Amino acid sequence: MTNPSCDRHKNVQMIPFALEYPGGKISGHVCPVPHCARHHAEEGYFDVVESDPLGIQNTTTSKQPSVREEILKAIRAMAGV
Repeated sequence: MTNPSCDRHKNVQMIPFALEYPGGKISGHVCPVPHCARHHAEEGYFDVVESDPLGIQNTTTSKQPSVREEILKAIRAMAGV
């Protein structure tokens, strides 16, 4: 059985991992690309920040802001709008 590919890096196979956090243990796969922080488990794809999952999210229902939205937010903050 082959490892899944990262949903952000389609040409990269993820590597197996096991992660323990206060809610329990998760076994799955992690993207080997530096600073990607993308993980995959039975429930779907998710990000990990400081060893705490941000919540297992299916990429089709993810509500993460786009790069464009983040840039516009930074520009508005600098302009005081």
